[in-house]
Amino acid sequence: MCLGDCNGDGRVTIDDVVRAVGVLLGGNFLATCSACDANGDGRITVDELVRAVGNLLSGCATDAQG
Repeated sequence: MCLGDCNGDGRVTIDDVVRAVGVLLGGNFLATCSACDANGDGRITVDELVRAVGNLLSGCATDAQG
């Protein structure tokens, strides 16, 4: 699975990143995009969000997790 791939389809999309931003800002529950929680601490950080955006731009192969 790729960091930022909220719906598990193997790629990070704009929708995935928007969901992650919502979680980061406290508007959504982590369950809506737990794929952005790289270290499993129950929250999404700015660094994790930046990595997810990187995966949106370059593809998941550069930051596989799991």
